[in-house]
Amino acid sequence: TGGFKAVADRFAAVTEKLGLTKFGAEKDAFDPNIHEAIAHETSADVKETTVIKVLQPGYRLKERVIRVAMVVVADPE
Repeated sequence: TGGFKAVADRFAAVTEKLGLTKFGAEKDAFDPNIHEAIAHETSADVKETTVIKVLQPGYRLKERVIRVAMVVVADPE
């Protein structure tokens, strides 16, 4: 809140202008090129291997992945 939020917002805006983007969201299809599966479950609710929880988001600098997203995935039963 306050000054710290203003600094964080400004920092995020500057890094986005330089091409840094955050990725990794629940319900994304699992892609081993950009996701690192830390845990694995099965579920009747999914039709393909799907991210069910993001433990740490991933980051890209323009088109290059600089950190993969650490996720929990679910396979169909």
